[in-house]
Amino acid sequence: MIEKAKKIFISGIGGIGVSALARILKSKGADITGSDLEASEVTSDLEKVGIEIVIGQKKENLMTETDLLIYSSAVPERGPERREAERLEIPQLSYPQALGELAQSCEKIVAVAGTNGKTTTTAMIGRILEDAYEDPTVVVGSKVLSWNSNARIGGGKYLILEADEYRRAFLNYQADVAVITNIETDHLDYFRDLDDIKLAFSQFLKNTKAGAAVIYNADDDASRQVVGGAGLKKIGFGFTSAADISPQSLPNLNLLIPGRFTLANALAAAAAAHEVGVSWLNIRKGLENFTGTWRRFEKLGRVGKTDIISDYAHHPTGLRVLLETAFDVYTHKNILVVFQPHQHNRTKKLFENFVQSMCQSEIADFILPEIFDVPGREAEKDKDISSKDLVRELLACGKQAQFAANLQQAEAMIRERLSGYDAILIVGAGDVYKIANNLVGK
Repeated sequence: MIEKAKKIFISGIGGIGVSALARILKSKGADITGSDLEASEVTSDLEKVGIEIVIGQKKENLMTETDLLIYSSAVPERGPERREAERLEIPQLSYPQALGELAQSCEKIVAVAGTNGKTTTTAMIGRILEDAYEDPTVVVGSKVLSWNSNARIGGGKYLILEADEYRRAFLNYQADVAVITNIETDHLDYFRDLDDIKLAFSQFLKNTKAGAAVIYNADDDASRQVVGGAGLKKIGFGFTSAADISPQSLPNLNLLIPGRFTLANALAAAAAAHEVGVSWLNIRKGLENFTGTWRRFEKLGRVGKTDIISDYAHHPTGLRVLLETAFDVYTHKNILVVFQPHQHNRTKKLFENFVQSMCQSEIADFILPEIFDVPGREAEKDKDISSKDLVRELLACGKQAQFAANLQQAEAMIRERLSGYDAILIVGAGDVYKIANNLVGK
């Protein structure tokens, strides 16, 4: 369906994944238009490459000559554009369905899944194959800094894609190489529990092509359990003796992005690249040339003597690893963390885990803006949780913590204290990054 469509409308085009798909479809000659609820950096970037964007979602956005409507997971089933497409009998595909159809035309697919680290790992694999002259096409859930884009459009045989487990989206992809970075409890607005999540990952592996390989985290119990029964070639990465690919596989690797978790992502990427035939020399070259992705320990600039760092961490494990990395980089220096929790359901279900990640950190100072409300994914019963509740627990464990009702208040608090810190981390998957941009004048 997607290969034949010439005029495609994308509802929710500002989503980070679906916007990458829009770029690729345009490169293949399709006429792409799209809508989103508000303008953003993502929609502005799409307009720069000739994609027409409409702000606001309404039935009038669709035209009778539209061949296909693609919608992001944030667009409700009974939204005006989807209802109008139904009335006009225009075929519809979700973003993962559309990407899955596009993938069928690619010779080799590397799909990267996992609770944490899949964005960086996907981007690293893409950079390795780029530097190995394989000219891959890459779809990643963030902007890769060296490409200034969330998509790399190549002419080679490889498609490298970030495979999201939410709503079992990754079951739309049939990989030649499947990567599992780790498996933890998350997305409990959809999954029942960790066992349900592991079942989804098992289904993801069963959906691979004949002769496929799985790259998995040998240090992660849940990952080992999932791959244990899979009839695939298994390659473990990690830091323990059980790992096939470890730091000893790439001694003295000089990564530009700090942190043990970054190294783990690099090992996963190395294992995947080696499985498809890239030499260790070219793997090292690609990893050491990798400059990072948007909002992954991204050092945006300095204000006076203070480094401003933007990061996407929104899960307790990601937050814990980020705080550990920051403390290692800025040992014995003053650090302020501005953390905006993402989604009431996640904050409520993983509340104790978030508290533990922050309370056990060596970092003492926190500002917590109110929880980012995710449209279409928030149940009223979950809205009885607030960032105020996290602040209360942080104060109880001896941290200095303040609540901010909104981003404007948070930014004002930061500016009052700016000169007292060597680094300020602006953290979260919502719109908190805007504070970091404002501080450095972007």
